[in-house]
Amino acid sequence: MLTRSIDRDPYGLTIEEKIFYGAKRLCIVFAVAAVALSTLDLMNIRSVEAAADFIHVNGQRFAGLPDLVRTGIKSIALDLPPPPSATAMIPRDIITLTSLPARDITAAARVKTDVSPIAELAAARHLDAVEFAMEQPSALMTSATPIAVTPSTEMPAQSMILASADPAPLPLPEITPTPVSLPVSLPMSEAIPLDMVPLPPPAPGVPPPSPAQRLHLEGKERAKAERCLANAIYFEARSEPVRGQMAVAQVVINRAFSGFYPNDVCGVVYQNASRHLACQFTFACDGKSKAIHERGEWARANRIAKQTLDGQVYVPEVGKSTHYHAVYVHPNWVREMHKNARFGIHNFYRPYAWGNGAGEPVWGTAALAQNKKK
Repeated sequence: MLTRSIDRDPYGLTIEEKIFYGAKRLCIVFAVAAVALSTLDLMNIRSVEAAADFIHVNGQRFAGLPDLVRTGIKSIALDLPPPPSATAMIPRDIITLTSLPARDITAAARVKTDVSPIAELAAARHLDAVEFAMEQPSALMTSATPIAVTPSTEMPAQSMILASADPAPLPLPEITPTPVSLPVSLPMSEAIPLDMVPLPPPAPGVPPPSPAQRLHLEGKERAKAERCLANAIYFEARSEPVRGQMAVAQVVINRAFSGFYPNDVCGVVYQNASRHLACQFTFACDGKSKAIHERGEWARANRIAKQTLDGQVYVPEVGKSTHYHAVYVHPNWVREMHKNARFGIHNFYRPYAWGNGAGEPVWGTAALAQNKKK
């Protein structure tokens, strides 16, 4: 007797093998898709980007499609017979239109009807806004203007006949022009001096004039001033830190702007240079050789001098200082000075009697910061 086994095939695939083969087929499908997309990219066919752009552009349209269908179904109107209406014909001979004044006609034309586009839009909230906007409103198709009608058996001399085809022009109200007085500008008796005209403060962010621009240094004068300032930096502070050398250059420029010294760089540096050890800067009258042996320090001094004249270097701690001395000397004028800062072996001062120098110019980023504070 033959029987059929209902047990599973002992030689069939196990669950683990089925999962493995399924994953293998899936990987093959992804690999084929990747090769196809790479081939399309090499052929300059951006299929993925085009599909993404299409979905992005039409996403909102697809999302609003059910609402659009629902709105279209609700907006379907049945064809109904027109409502009953009656037309009345009034004889022309017994109707006259009295002429209204211009102000009455204007006031009557401003009367609004009960049915307006806004009212129709509010009443049609359930309709689609785009479809409602495409329809031509009935309120704009017909204009209702109130007309004063007075029945009379006699025709006045100056009257308007409704629906008249007479070629005679209608009487218009007379308009009397009103004289308008225009202001007359009188010439100025005397020009305002330029010094009395207040100038606005510089806007924040606008670079202020550099020391070279304020001192009108150009060409040979600029080269001469730059050389004098480099000499002062080199012979006074070449062994000092960079900020100490910048501070010496700033003192020279502050003296040129102070009004108590010559208003040019070389005049400040070599003031009283003919007096032995009685000048403003010791190197200018000490009688020693001025040969330059340290090329690196000389190049740095020239660079600091150029940047100072260009307004790129300003030490806020030094501020408006006009004097300095080495820490190993004790001059008598220190008691009349306000100490501002110290860099290296130099202390920097400004006389009490000269104030804080608020009216003197500031250059570089410090000037921009002051303008922003104002």
